[in-house]
Amino acid sequence: MGQHQSVIVIGGGVVGSSIAWHIARRGESVTLLEARSIAAVASGASAGGVRQQGRDPREMPLAIAAIERWRTLEDELEADLHYYRNGHLVVYATADEVEAGRKSVETQRQLGLEIEMVEGPALAELAPGLAPEFVAGSYTLNDGHADPTRTTQSFARAAERSGAVIREGSEVERLLLDGDRVIGVETKGEKLYADHVVIAAGAWARELVRPLSIDLPFEAHGLQMLLTRPMPALLKQVVGAAGRPLSLKQLREGNYLIGGGWPGDIDMVSGKGRVREQSVQGSFETASGVFPELRKTEVERSWVGIEAISPDGVPIIGNAPGYTGLVIAAGFSGHGFALSPTTGQLVSELVLDGAPSISLDAFAVDRFDAGDSVQRIVPSAG
Repeated sequence: MGQHQSVIVIGGGVVGSSIAWHIARRGESVTLLEARSIAAVASGASAGGVRQQGRDPREMPLAIAAIERWRTLEDELEADLHYYRNGHLVVYATADEVEAGRKSVETQRQLGLEIEMVEGPALAELAPGLAPEFVAGSYTLNDGHADPTRTTQSFARAAERSGAVIREGSEVERLLLDGDRVIGVETKGEKLYADHVVIAAGAWARELVRPLSIDLPFEAHGLQMLLTRPMPALLKQVVGAAGRPLSLKQLREGNYLIGGGWPGDIDMVSGKGRVREQSVQGSFETASGVFPELRKTEVERSWVGIEAISPDGVPIIGNAPGYTGLVIAAGFSGHGFALSPTTGQLVSELVLDGAPSISLDAFAVDRFDAGDSVQRIVPSAG
């Protein structure tokens, strides 16, 4: 590895905190700068899904590696992450949906995923409480969910135990340059220098690199979450439904957490979101249509997180084009939480070793160059 290296990580969400921990545990000097507080924005508002199923083929190697890391993550971080590995189930109601589901299962198997179709009585036995119209589902046993705020804060605490400096309330105003090399950052009234800078600032990453003539073509979206009152334990899996914006899970305390990409309003200055009543109603009606047990409870709390959505729904991870000393890890499109253990590892390898152990070429910053045809993705979560 050579001489001791210093790194500044911008962003105290789950990705930035994981990167800081992976760098610090290798004995390198790392400072994490967070404008607000750890897990204050996207990570604290995440749906908490830890899944491989339904990933873009480019993401699948990272997702499979991440799920393997999640097996031991609580021990590594010395923390209770409320991690449950009880499976992810996408359910189908119509014959066309079932046929599309079978094709999707086969495609994902070819990518290396352990996934199966569950039909008829086996589905009802696997997930009691589903509406009777759902006749089949695609099921990944090794997927699950965890608590996003606990996990993000645990990454940060583990980084501190390994020697990292965590500075909350420290907003980066600009990057410092020496020619085409990034040599540090400027906060309000202070300049900090390092061998490497990693931008993991979510929806705020775009403005940080704009003065470098780098365009990160993602958009900030407000994604809504609902939390019901506690109910007796019934649902083990995370449940989605074909053609319906839904991510449903039951938490340790019995509350149901409902996501699925329903839109809310956002304020980029404060970093806060505001729910839309029509989204609250639409989300709850969709969820209770799939899982009628929800009609016996009511929404206890609702909130909106700010997520950076890339045009193709796949994150941007890699060296900044045209510059040295700068790595970008942003635009995770609602997938950052599940991928965080692997993302932290791979970015630390890219920074400290010059190359990651799993290729990140598919996530290059410049893949959206003029002339490329990119399908714009509708935001989702979970």
